Amino acid sequence: MKVNITGASHFVNRMFEACGTYQWAREFLVNSLEANATRVEFGIEWQGVKKHGIYRRTISDNADGMTGEELIRFFSTLGAGGKKIGGIHENFGVGAKIASLPWNPEGVVVISYKNRRAAMIWIVLDPDSGEYELIEFDVNGQKTCAPVPSVIDGIDWNAASPAWLREHGTMVVLMGSKRQPDTVLGNADAAESNIKDLSLYLNTRFWDLSRYDVRVAELRSERKNLWPQKPNERNASRRPNNRRILGACYFLTQFKAPRGGKLNDSGTLPIDGDRVSADWYLSEGERPAIYSYAKNTGYIAIFYKGELFQVTSNKAHFRWFGITESAVQQNLTIIVKPQLYEPKQRPWGIYPDQSRNRLLFTASGDKGAEIPLSGWGMKFAESLPASILEAIRRARSGIAGYLDDETYRKRLQDKFGNRWNMKVLVQASRDDHKKKETGKLTEESRKIYERSNYQGTGRLHKRRKAVKVVQLRFQAIPGGEDLVLEAKTPVDVPRFRMAHSDEFDQPWHFAAWVPNDPEGPTVIINIDSPILEEVITYHQTEYPDIYAEEVAKIVCRVFGEVAACKIAHSQKLTRLITEEEVNRDYRNEQALTLGLMGLIAEDSLIGQRLSSLGIRRTEPQLLQSTAERTRALKRPA
Repeated sequence: MKVNITGASHFVNRMFEACGTYQWAREFLVNSLEANATRVEFGIEWQGVKKHGIYRRTISDNADGMTGEELIRFFSTLGAGGKKIGGIHENFGVGAKIASLPWNPEGVVVISYKNRRAAMIWIVLDPDSGEYELIEFDVNGQKTCAPVPSVIDGIDWNAASPAWLREHGTMVVLMGSKRQPDTVLGNADAAESNIKDLSLYLNTRFWDLSRYDVRVAELRSERKNLWPQKPNERNASRRPNNRRILGACYFLTQFKAPRGGKLNDSGTLPIDGDRVSADWYLSEGERPAIYSYAKNTGYIAIFYKGELFQVTSNKAHFRWFGITESAVQQNLTIIVKPQLYEPKQRPWGIYPDQSRNRLLFTASGDKGAEIPLSGWGMKFAESLPASILEAIRRARSGIAGYLDDETYRKRLQDKFGNRWNMKVLVQASRDDHKKKETGKLTEESRKIYERSNYQGTGRLHKRRKAVKVVQLRFQAIPGGEDLVLEAKTPVDVPRFRMAHSDEFDQPWHFAAWVPNDPEGPTVIINIDSPILEEVITYHQTEYPDIYAEEVAKIVCRVFGEVAACKIAHSQKLTRLITEEEVNRDYRNEQALTLGLMGLIAEDSLIGQRLSSLGIRRTEPQLLQSTAERTRALKRPA
């Protein structure tokens, strides 16, 4: 008679859908460390290789171990037995089961030693009932779900576990499915198929594992016919590589690279008082030869209780932090450390969702919100450390730009400034004479321009003058009990500059918006975009070759100014949606690329600017020039 896992199957399957790739490895490793393990090995079950040609992943540790009764109690219910369901910041006691059972319907075998005494259980999915169950074994006429390990289905489970854990410790064997019996690489249905991805995941998810001996047995080929037949394979090209896992911190601070690559500078930047800080690591020179078993380039991540969440190298996310240059993104890692949410003590902070695959944020009564990474990025960009600024300037030094020419911004502001004023809700003060209402203050601030009249003194100062007063106030949104009022705020014209394709999500994208650029809000134009190159080539063929460089500059300048105007004008959308939504949905690279592909307006403006170069080519000259260019392109180098 089998023992059902009480009410588990539907709950497990629903929770499994929220798990990330390789999360089963995280859950088993955390369980081992919390049970006082100092050694954990992600290995291979070799008897299955020899007898059946099946490569099963094992997780072995030297932790406290469990008796047969403890195994049954722990695995026959969720959140019961040796570990209770914890609080908001605790392991829930269900993670390893949820993350491993659904893709291992043939079973999960657990062999545990405590005081040198062994017991095992085998949990499977019953195909008839659709429930997870513990297999009952017949031992000398007695039914038990936790027998002493013995020979079952041709595998001697007593000999399966490594000798170093047989005083106390546990080994888990992932049995896979009939369709996917090999589990050594992970869950094939979840794209866990790369030979080094498990090591990469552990070295990225965990911050510091240097105090423990954590290892992963890596295969050397993705082709099964080249996999090893035994652990001590003589052929070095087949022999598994026993990789030690050290965690992300080691590869940021202790790495060694050929030809002088090293950590150049690091530090901690407070970005929201004592509630959020950011540790940053800036390297220089050649990157370390860590191949694909750890992060080799820069990234942004959120630190939570010794683990890294929401790890991203997305260029758009780096722009939130004021970093647009690909060369700097490759060498910079930012670890954001927000405070933890405590319902009774600190109603502001982060906490994990039930799957422990992502973090949530609570503040000002809004629970379960997305992490405000873009807002924290803006505050980081406002106080960029000197060494990061210097790296940005070096990266920009070889690119032609127009940051030194501010005349276009003044011209556009003078022409469109009145049209770009917009009304927003802001914090009200007691001295304000305007009509007040109630609303909810946000953490975003706005510059408010007001006119203050004053009466001059003396005979020469009788006339009243209007003086522009600049105030900085918190922006507000409808709903809430804070005192707010409606005020006008001007829309500033952003800067623009040129950049190469490696700073964009796609090399053909036309433009990108960087509101947190160190030089101020900036549009970057991709000078390598084939869309821009096509426009430049078209206009260059209409003028003598001596003007080719000037034509290119004028075309780039026009598109830069047009893009800056589009960004400024789109600020009016913030009356309807948040600025974060405007930046994400209406100012992203795709939207700007499509918006700048207009033909009539841009071409008309380019034609006006190019008229200063004089008369265009005649048609015969144009045809001759085009033919010469075509022949030059076809001519062998």
